[in-house]
Amino acid sequence: MKKNIHIQIILIAAISIISNFAIAASDDHDHDHDHGAHDSDSQFYGHLDLRVHIDSITSAAESDEKFDEIYSHSHLELGMRLDENFTVNTNIKLEGESFGHAHGHGGEEESANGDNRYFEEHPLLVEQLTLNYKNNDYSYYIGKFNPTIGFSYHSVPGIYGYSQIEEYTVREKIGLGGSVKYNANSYGSHELDFSTFFSDTSILSESYNHQRGRTNQSSGGVGNTEDLSSFAVSLGGSDFYSLGNNNIIEGLSYRLGYAHQAKGVGNEEDEDRYSASLGYKYQISNSISAKFVTELMNIEHLGGEAGHDRSHHTTALKLSYKAWNFGTSYTHTRNDAEEEDESINGHVYQISGGYSFDNGIGFDLGYKYSDKEAEVKERIGAMISYDYEF
Repeated sequence: MKKNIHIQIILIAAISIISNFAIAASDDHDHDHDHGAHDSDSQFYGHLDLRVHIDSITSAAESDEKFDEIYSHSHLELGMRLDENFTVNTNIKLEGESFGHAHGHGGEEESANGDNRYFEEHPLLVEQLTLNYKNNDYSYYIGKFNPTIGFSYHSVPGIYGYSQIEEYTVREKIGLGGSVKYNANSYGSHELDFSTFFSDTSILSESYNHQRGRTNQSSGGVGNTEDLSSFAVSLGGSDFYSLGNNNIIEGLSYRLGYAHQAKGVGNEEDEDRYSASLGYKYQISNSISAKFVTELMNIEHLGGEAGHDRSHHTTALKLSYKAWNFGTSYTHTRNDAEEEDESINGHVYQISGGYSFDNGIGFDLGYKYSDKEAEVKERIGAMISYDYEF
């Protein structure tokens, strides 16, 4: 236990040292992470997003599921510009999980014993690594990436807002893709993104610090085919402009997406996903702004199961006053399954508020209520964050 804590401290300190080379603090934590898009003219650029959660589970079905835990949700994006059009970009993550949160390395499969958890099971991994070509109207990328389907889970307000969407995000795929942009003037800027891929079975599927093991095709899972039989396509838009006195439309953004993941070893069916996302930002006054996000993700044959469909509907709101922020979100999960224990619907609600300093450090307090698989959990917590872009 002590050895793991020491390793975590060293890794977080190393990331913090790297961040000292940053030359500008970001004033908005909603980053898109879209295959290396960056407007800087410098040869080297990056973004550090360091978050440490300090939580206490105050209510749970079993007494041994109530304990304190500390975990990180951190990433470091680094990029190098090869020339005017070509770049190489990577996203390195040091990411633990809160108890009951699962996206591929622990989570719900782990049993609780009532002991406090401090920086347990924190894999250090390369989530994305791409070679990119980009000009004004279109772009291409090849390597390891997260296919674009709906909004980024980082865009959901609140310190726990990302966690529910992250559980069902399609991530860590090998393949290639591209995008085409179209500027419709006052009718907005629109982008069509498309990619074809399979699950990462390369050495990059391994991790350090907490070793999750290398993925191989025999492990099964949708998309784990080692051929380009899975694909995703989405259409997104923003930057609308009103020629009249009514400027409501100017803060609007949207994305419509579809993804097909071919069945792998042990799967009964292919998995298909349909998503519709809508965002809106509004400047209420010089110092007060609001942001609204809603997304519907419908999944047919979840994880390749013939008799299991699932849908997630998330609605979120953020209010900002100068350096203060308030965020809340609600996610409803609907299950349509043949197995009785898989047909239970779920609800997750979270709320938080905090303050961001000029030097990139933030402090937030939050509350989360979850009712998943007929188990209710409540937690309160704090998040210390550090955000820099250079």
